[in-house]
Amino acid sequence: MTADHDPIAAFAAYTAAVEKIVNVRVQTALQMLGSECVNKIRDRRQEESWFDQTGNLRSSIGMAVVNRGKIAVESAFKTILKGAKGSEEGRKYVESLAHLFADTYSLVVVAGMSYAEYVEAMESKDVLASTEVWASKELKKYIDAAMTGAKKDIAKLKM
Repeated sequence: MTADHDPIAAFAAYTAAVEKIVNVRVQTALQMLGSECVNKIRDRRQEESWFDQTGNLRSSIGMAVVNRGKIAVESAFKTILKGAKGSEEGRKYVESLAHLFADTYSLVVVAGMSYAEYVEAMESKDVLASTEVWASKELKKYIDAAMTGAKKDIAKLKM
């Protein structure tokens, strides 16, 4: 029996297609938001953030979209100045956090250098804080747009 004649198979194919649509839309929305976060953090003038010595802290800034504990998309952790160690630390840090989000989709934005909190707290420099506040406010807009697009895509499906 083909899916055309088997209602159970047709329903299973339909629900699989719906799940795929929602996954793609949510992943894309989180990736777009994450990229904006990384750009907001990395591309500020040093006067607005912190003064680069080695480039490690700025190079350690990046993001990943995590789907049920696995990294679906990860930023490049582009090396700034001589910050190759920062790029490596950022990548390792985001990978170490992925398993913490085993039940859902998550956007993880990191500053991978161990001294990032110190720079923010002790030197009163903005590393992640303002972008975290901004992203919290923006998240609903991104998810709403993803769901609107998913609904349109799902409406085109045939069961």
